[in-house]
Amino acid sequence: MKLKNFTILIFSIALLLGALIYWREYATRDQVTLIQVLLWQLGIWIPWILGFLALDKIEKRGRNTKWGLPLLLAGGLLLICLHFGWFFGLSSTVSPYLDLEGSKFGVYRYFFIFWTLIDIGLVWFVVDKLRNPKPQETEPSIKLELTRGGSTYFCEPSQIQLLAAENYYTKLFTTQGVFVMRRPLKTFLEVLPMDTFRKIHRSTIINLDYVSELARGNGSTLEVIMKDGTRRRVSKSFVKEITQLFRERTY
Repeated sequence: MKLKNFTILIFSIALLLGALIYWREYATRDQVTLIQVLLWQLGIWIPWILGFLALDKIEKRGRNTKWGLPLLLAGGLLLICLHFGWFFGLSSTVSPYLDLEGSKFGVYRYFFIFWTLIDIGLVWFVVDKLRNPKPQETEPSIKLELTRGGSTYFCEPSQIQLLAAENYYTKLFTTQGVFVMRRPLKTFLEVLPMDTFRKIHRSTIINLDYVSELARGNGSTLEVIMKDGTRRRVSKSFVKEITQLFRERTY
């Protein structure tokens, strides 16, 4: 699920709830305006966008590991607790229903029931979408257009051994030789298949199919040795992920 689509969903929930609350509390319409209620609801639900990004990051980190789903569910539970605190804090200070008859801390009792149910539903929805992305229609395999010495080459991802960042450029080591493209390294992660290409350092992405060895150094350092003998250091933040990944890929 894309962030854009989730943002639209959150805005829709906020605006719909705002309209329903305003309609439900008809006795206070002379004291509260619809725009106040809508803005209040937007303020309550917008933090869920950050929550979506956090759950998405947890899912990517735990993908293909036995702890992936438990971590994701634990993150969802923590998110519900944090959102409940945000809801309580914001409502007790800026709610349009603050200090009105029948309300407490800017809300009515039934608010808590609906908010909790919606939070649980959102967590369930996001976890399901992140764990089971909608199958995409088959598209033609991507090819990178590379140039060298006035000649143009078309390179498939399977021909790329590794990519290394050099300032504003990226150096591609391929079976057709070395090429340089004026693109930042992070843009390649958006187009290269994740099941084959993994980032091992802020300046290095490797093709797992071209790795011949993982070499331990002093302490907890780790190096990846490619089939052509090239050695690349694995950043400490990626050591655990890369080690676990190769355990799962080998028999």
